Amino acid sequence: MTINQYIMTENLLRPSVSVRSVLSGPHEDILVLQRDTDGEWELPGGRMGSCESVSECLHREVREETSLSLEIEDILLANSWLNDQNHERFAVYYVCETDQRSVSLSKEHADFKWVSPSEAAFILPAPQAAAVRLSCDRVNAKPVLDV
Repeated sequence: MTINQYIMTENLLRPSVSVRSVLSGPHEDILVLQRDTDGEWELPGGRMGSCESVSECLHREVREETSLSLEIEDILLANSWLNDQNHERFAVYYVCETDQRSVSLSKEHADFKWVSPSEAAFILPAPQAAAVRLSCDRVNAKPVLDV
């Protein structure tokens, strides 16, 4: 491939950045949260602040949404997309663990469930489901981009 085959783009991605946790509990199940706004299920996590590190953001978001503390184990997946309002988004998913089971939800969520990885993958949106599937196979896996 020659240098002329690479094309520079003028339309650079300027997304908001989110971090998400595939959070397993003491019984190897995965925590999923039901959004209050539309009833859809999602993994715990959220948008990063401009002066936050990834780990600070993930700890803060999970604590705010669930009151749980966690241990970040590994990175799984990164992807980008346009949401329903045509806003650019970028997310990174991590394998995390907690030894806690009691969840106290924030007002942005209506419900939660501890479920098997297969059930989590079934009820979550495609990128989040892919992160759950990757978390089950992470022993020899490398982080994946754009699944």
